[in-house]
Parts: sequence; C-alpha cells; structure tokens
Amino acid sequence: MANANNETPCCIGDRLEYGCMGRELKVGGVDMYLATPKTPTKKGVVVYIDVYGWQMPNTRYMVDMIANNGYVAILPDAYEGAEPWSPDRDRSTFLEWIKTKDPNKIHTVADAAVGYLQQECGVEQLGCVGFCWGGRAVHACLVDRTDFKCGVAFYGMRSIDDEKLGLLNAPGLFVFGGKDSVIPLDQVETLKTELKKSCKVEHHVTVYEGMPHGFAHRKKEENDKDAAAIDGARLEMLKWLEKYM
Repeated sequence: MANANNETPCCIGDRLEYGCMGRELKVGGVDMYLATPKTPTKKGVVVYIDVYGWQMPNTRYMVDMIANNGYVAILPDAYEGAEPWSPDRDRSTFLEWIKTKDPNKIHTVADAAVGYLQQECGVEQLGCVGFCWGGRAVHACLVDRTDFKCGVAFYGMRSIDDEKLGLLNAPGLFVFGGKDSVIPLDQVETLKTELKKSCKVEHHVTVYEGMPHGFAHRKKEENDKDAAAIDGARLEMLKWLEKYM
C-alpha cells in the first residue's frame, strides 16, 4: 500500500511460513483461495489482498482465521493475474505500478467472489475484510455497494480528498497503527472527521499505539506490546463481523 499520494510501497514485514487450510479455485477466470468452517453457515466474508497478492501466506492465515470463526471466507486475486508488488522490485517504479491497481474498481472481482459464495456456498449474509491495498477496497465496497452488511479495513482507506470519504452504506471498522509511515495520523484524523460529519451508519476508527503499517497480519509478536496489539486488532475484527452479520 501507499499513502494517499501512492508514492511509496509498504515493507513486506515478516512473511509467515504457513501451509494454509483452504483450497485454490477459479471463479469466472479469477483465481481465488477459499476456506470453510467445520460447521455449515450462511455467513460469508470476502477478503481483499494487500499489494503482495493473493498467494501471500500472511493474508491466507487471516482468511483461515475468519473461517475458523464460523464464516465461509474467500480471497480473490484482485489483480486478476497481474503480478503483485515484490520487495525485490525497484521502489522508484511503485507509483507507475500502483496506478494500474485502482481499489475503487474492485467491483468486478467482488461480484465474482460474492456470486460464488451465494450460489455455491449458500451464503446469505456478506461481510468484507481487507489489508493495506485491500483496506481501500473494503472502503470502496462500503461506499459503493449495498450487498455487504459490514466491513473491516486494516490500514487502508480512500484518498483523503475523496468526496465520498465519509459516506458508508454499511457499518465500517477502520484499524490503523500509530506509527504507520504509509498512512500518517493526520490522514486518519481526516477520516474520523469525515465519518463524523457524513456517515449515517455505525463506524469506528481504532489506532494501535506504536504499531507500524501491516502490524495485524505482517508483524511478528516480538514482545507483549506487539502481542496485545496484534491480538487486539484481530479480535476487534471478529467482534465487528459477529455484531453486524
């Protein structure tokens, strides 16, 4: 992800060595990762990728966590086969690369994921969760769609000069780190202001003190403070889904 000006990519952080519990499939030509709970459910969650793509094990770990808490969870390749960002790439090319990855145009991919959940999995209630770039995709879905009952955006939001910044159609939780070099706190404050001014549904913004960008899914628990923030953000996500779905 990048800040509102999309100038610099985020650090990949701590990449998990994780085997995953779900399976890969194609839906309408789009690659997706699907994880299902042990008990049948009519609740489903679409999870949106960060800039490192749909095969990033850290994001799949979060998909599995959501599934283990009672939801059919699906992670579509929002870049539709295009290469995700790589930490080995020249950072100076990021601006050119990210221009071709507009999270506000997530809806074709979202339609495919939602259609699969509804038609093949019997899902009747939908939520969405996203990380980094995917947080912006969640924000786009909460603003532009009406099929999601709620959403959780981790360290991602629409551009601060977007006229729809505070207009949500469903309850939205926004989670940020207090030491996020990608999304400065002044942008978070702008989001809070716009939500307070314009939003007609439930919303909440949480800032975890001292945490960097990507902390909830791309940071190791190196001390008690890390563990408390990471576990707290994940639990907050699960409680939000439970409350509104």
